Amino acid sequence: MQVVESANEIKERASDWFDAVTEYAEARWNLGVLDFSEKAAKSVSNLASALIIGVAGGLMIFFLSLSLAWFIGQKLGNIPLGFLVVGIIYGVLGLFLFIIREKFIKLPIINTLIRNFYYEK
Repeated sequence: MQVVESANEIKERASDWFDAVTEYAEARWNLGVLDFSEKAAKSVSNLASALIIGVAGGLMIFFLSLSLAWFIGQKLGNIPLGFLVVGIIYGVLGLFLFIIREKFIKLPIINTLIRNFYYEK
């Protein structure tokens, strides 16, 4: 009789242990999903705000460029020449950015994404 009770007790403890492990695994899974959701939402929010600021900044640069090209064109006495000068300035700037893109553009963006996803703040 004692062997049967002992076996039932072992079975009950194993069942309790299995339930506890199942609850723990489910809680860890839910925590991981919530953590990922928070980090993804933060990244999307940062991207959206960067896009909004980028569009506003782009429009500002566009209109300032038009004004500068018109001004240079008037000073040179040839409006299309002013636009050519501003275009050349942007070409040189674009070439410079292309040359430094790895160290000063890609690397900081990658580091920021990794920091957002893997480190707690």
